[in-house]
This record gives sequence, structure tokens and C-alpha cells, in this order.
Amino acid sequence: MFKNIILAVLIAIVLTYSLGHLATQWLDLHISLAEHDFEPVTSILVLTGIVAILVVVGFIIAFSIFAAVAFALIAAGIGLFVAGLSLFWPVILFTLVIFLLVRDKQSPAY
Repeated sequence: MFKNIILAVLIAIVLTYSLGHLATQWLDLHISLAEHDFEPVTSILVLTGIVAILVVVGFIIAFSIFAAVAFALIAAGIGLFVAGLSLFWPVILFTLVIFLLVRDKQSPAY
């Protein structure tokens, strides 16, 4: 597991550097704030922060949709269980009474 974490961090670093280089060199993207141009490394860090925020937002949206679907399926399952229980409770009660009357009563052997 630790090996996978290290591999994921290395991949993230390589992708960040590659995309930062692509943004600054190929696309001539420079970040400036109040007429102050940032250095390329700072631009890469800012772009990395923006991408990280967008990834977190994407995970939140994906998991919230998954959670909503899972909640709906669980609620529907519980609803069907309660509906079936309320419909068949006389049959279940009758079966339970017959089972308790007919079962073999075994005394424990000491």
C-alpha cells in the first residue's frame, strides 16, 4: 500500500511539472497579479493548486451522486421489506407458531 502511495505522489509530481511546463512554454501562459508577473515555478504551483481544487470538487460531486443513488436504493429496499412484512405478517406469525409447536425439543446433554 505504501508503494502505491509513493507511486501516486510521483505520478502527480511528474504530471504537475509536465502540465506546468506545457502551460508556460507552449501556451505562453503567465500569471500576473496587480501588474506583477509571477515566476514560472510560482505559476506552476498556482496552476497545481487550481487543478487540485477542481479534482476535489469533482470527487465531491462524484461521491455525492454515488451516495444519493446508494441512499435511494437502500431506502427503496427498506421500503419493499417493510411493505412485504406488513403484507405477509399473518403468514409469518402462523408459520412461526407452527414451527414452535412442532420442533423437536432437545434437552442439553451434560
